[in-house]
Amino acid sequence: MFWLAWELYFTPVISFAHGFGERYDLPVPLWLYISGAGMAVVLSFGIIGIFVKRPDHTFDYPRLNLLRWRIGRALVSPTLVLSIKVISVLLLVLVVFSGFIGSSVATKNIAPVFVWVIWWVGVAFFSALVGNIWMLINPWKISFEWIESLYRLFGLPGEVARNLPYPERMGVWPGFLLFFCFAWIELVFPHSAEPSNIAWMALVYSVITWGGMFLFGKERWLSHGEAFSLIFGFLARFAPTELRVTDTNICKTCKAGCLDSDGQCIDCNYCFRIADPQKRELNLRPYSVGLLRNEDVSPSIMALLMLILATITFDGFEATPVWETIQKWLGTISPHLRQEMVASTISLICFSGIFIVTYLGFSALMKITSRTQSSIIEIACVFVYSLIPISLAYHLAHYLTYLLIQGQLVFPLISDPFGFGWNLFGTAQYKVNIAIVGAKFAWYTAVIAIVLGHIIAVYIAHLISLRAIQDHNLALRSQYPMLVLMVGYTMVSLWILAQPIAS
Repeated sequence: MFWLAWELYFTPVISFAHGFGERYDLPVPLWLYISGAGMAVVLSFGIIGIFVKRPDHTFDYPRLNLLRWRIGRALVSPTLVLSIKVISVLLLVLVVFSGFIGSSVATKNIAPVFVWVIWWVGVAFFSALVGNIWMLINPWKISFEWIESLYRLFGLPGEVARNLPYPERMGVWPGFLLFFCFAWIELVFPHSAEPSNIAWMALVYSVITWGGMFLFGKERWLSHGEAFSLIFGFLARFAPTELRVTDTNICKTCKAGCLDSDGQCIDCNYCFRIADPQKRELNLRPYSVGLLRNEDVSPSIMALLMLILATITFDGFEATPVWETIQKWLGTISPHLRQEMVASTISLICFSGIFIVTYLGFSALMKITSRTQSSIIEIACVFVYSLIPISLAYHLAHYLTYLLIQGQLVFPLISDPFGFGWNLFGTAQYKVNIAIVGAKFAWYTAVIAIVLGHIIAVYIAHLISLRAIQDHNLALRSQYPMLVLMVGYTMVSLWILAQPIAS
């Protein structure tokens, strides 16, 4: 194992810059990039440790309420909001119908491009870099709200939802399970790009989501069982915008448990919607401060965040020559493991487990260095939000080129979504421009994103440790294991991105 790590680190690489789609010769050896990135993270830790010593200012950040101006109020106007909601529901209907009756060729059907590129990658980027758009455009939530409105319009007794008590011990494990299934379809299932399979996936998920909202109530299920409300909500904590309700008495009727430990209601769509206009804020704020909200984090949330990080990394790793070698080795162990889907499924489970166990191991080291009485699980939960910038950075590094190139397919497909030969908007003949992003630009963007993401993660973890431990020296010492973990992941991430594409 040591010999393999040494070879991976010091072997000269003429890189295709994994996922960048073209050959790019690195101007210096890869190990210099990796070492430099690791040193940058270590240096940032030292600077942060020297200059950030008091937790007083941690959670009091500048905010600018956009609703003070007409343009800000226009963003939440009923007409605009309703228009966006109608379009969102129609897009879900389009994905289902195009999947079932449209062309079976993925590049001639809008369903694969819309789901895997525009929605999964694009909405994730938008959520993290702009704000939680999923709260507004979630088609399952919108359609359920419409049913509730019709229910009230006809004066029917009671509510649509049964509002059964949600078992607290379940946490967000339903969301964890649903996201794992989604990740398995994306990364392992060989027919994930077939339009009909995407349509079935959308239908099954629709039934599960509507069923969960029917049984436990809309807000309860969205905050515990709806995987993408959870994931996009996590990413949106990094974003520079927030919804805020200043009258927290409204929150007494909210079933999502929106108030944090400081008694603040942030990014709760239900409370924002029913609050008096004078009690609502749509704020601009500094990036990443949403990760510092003072609230309890359950083990299931910690596990889900680690699963997100693991699956993004696995997506990159499974296209490297090392993964090809591992697959061949697995085939020598058992004939069943020669089947790619079986081997990939087992590997995805093991990969996710390794990430969670590794994080818990470093949490145990943090417990020792900080001399805290908190349990290992409690420490892991307290610091897990500091890993979100790392997930975002790798997501950006791995998928930016994919979004900018493959995303162009949406231009011809909006004119011919079913592949019937239509040209509704005159864009059916648009040709994808693969030169829009060069490998050099993509590589340096990836390096910058990963290094910055880890530096921000170090900063967030330090602020969390100051809040949790108070004593500056102990707080700093508690972060030594986390620093090692982050430096290691920085180096591994860059190595993966620099590998030639093997599959």
